[in-house]
Amino acid sequence: MQLAIISDIHANYEALSAVSDILEKADLVLCLGDFVGYYCQVNEVIDYIRSLNAICVSGNHDNFLLHGCPSSVLPAVRFGIEFAARTISADNREWLSHLPLLWGGFLGERLVLSVHGSPWRPLEDYLYLNNPMFKQLDIFDYDIIAFGQTHRCIQRIGQKPYLLNPGSIGQPRDHKGVSSLLVLETESMKVEKIERAFDVNRVIDLAIQNGAGEWIGRHLL
Repeated sequence: MQLAIISDIHANYEALSAVSDILEKADLVLCLGDFVGYYCQVNEVIDYIRSLNAICVSGNHDNFLLHGCPSSVLPAVRFGIEFAARTISADNREWLSHLPLLWGGFLGERLVLSVHGSPWRPLEDYLYLNNPMFKQLDIFDYDIIAFGQTHRCIQRIGQKPYLLNPGSIGQPRDHKGVSSLLVLETESMKVEKIERAFDVNRVIDLAIQNGAGEWIGRHLL
């Protein structure tokens, strides 16, 4: 099975469409949350992901949309959530509300656990390599643990469990201006990182047209 693993789209359909050929060629797409937030193509992103029949979990920005933002969030975060609240269709909001925080099961012959943040705190934790919880993932009896949230790609392969963070589709923070994802062949356990450029200026211009400040380009340029 060819499994495409994506995360953190953040209402950036320009970035998502840049990798659409890869997603449509894969046998299955696994999406690790944060469909909304930051940018302004909310329904375009969710409609497309739903058309793929992807396995999806919820992210913290999705939770902000459904249940409210903390008062401490940055202006860019608040902008994206408020824009999503004004524009998301009722059907897409309902779909988001039913996403699980974790998903586990067999994909091909491999047992996979997927989550946005961490298995312990799915919406809050950031599993950077220097986080002590990163090594604690070894307690889980899975072949693969896939997680997002950090917007940075991480691959620990060659031992069980494989630990895979695909980076971000919509707002990568290790290589700006590209969509980042991982493709896994579940039989051979070969992992390929793929990056594709997208129209950053289109994303920024659309956000500014809808009321964003100049800060909107911070993680894109």
